[in-house]
Amino acid sequence: MNFVKILIATVFAIALAAGASMAQYSSRDNPKPLGSGDISGSLNDHNQESFYAFTAGPGEVTISLDVQAKRDDIGNMSFELLARDGSTSLLCCYGAQGDGGGSGRDTASVKLPKRQTVILYTKNGPVGGGTFHLRVTGAASFGNDQISGGRNEGGNRSDISNYPANYPRGNRGGGDPVDVPSTGTLRITMKDGSVRDVDLSRVRNISIH
Repeated sequence: MNFVKILIATVFAIALAAGASMAQYSSRDNPKPLGSGDISGSLNDHNQESFYAFTAGPGEVTISLDVQAKRDDIGNMSFELLARDGSTSLLCCYGAQGDGGGSGRDTASVKLPKRQTVILYTKNGPVGGGTFHLRVTGAASFGNDQISGGRNEGGNRSDISNYPANYPRGNRGGGDPVDVPSTGTLRITMKDGSVRDVDLSRVRNISIH
């Protein structure tokens, strides 16, 4: 009997922990870090909101959303790209819907002037159900991956400065900070071809002087 009580208590504790884990990712203040540019899931939980964080810019970021509705039903989802503070919209307001068991797609792009942390916000529709597949491509970095895209015209390097490419260099002084993730590897390729890697988890801050 005691064993049964312990088992029930354990299952209950696990359920609470799982619920707390899910809850922390349903907040603008605690978005889930994206490990890749692909997200797939269900549309069956009506009005479910999700927040995902990743690093983007400088350059163009593209978000593509495909939805597949349940048979003889509808399925829809909306998405928005937010700044790190969670309140400023960088890309709004898009969504896709499939009708009568069909599919739907929507694609949107935005150019970001600097490397920064952004939040991808998604919300399931109020009715229907089905599945979705969302892709983030372009000047975006996930987990320990390097920044892709965001290349300068006439060159092949990624600019990780905190300024737009056309910002006057004479105004870049003053030790302005560069917005960098807390994990990952910063790879610097020197003019002589040598490569230097920096573990970002050991970096307190980076600034341009």
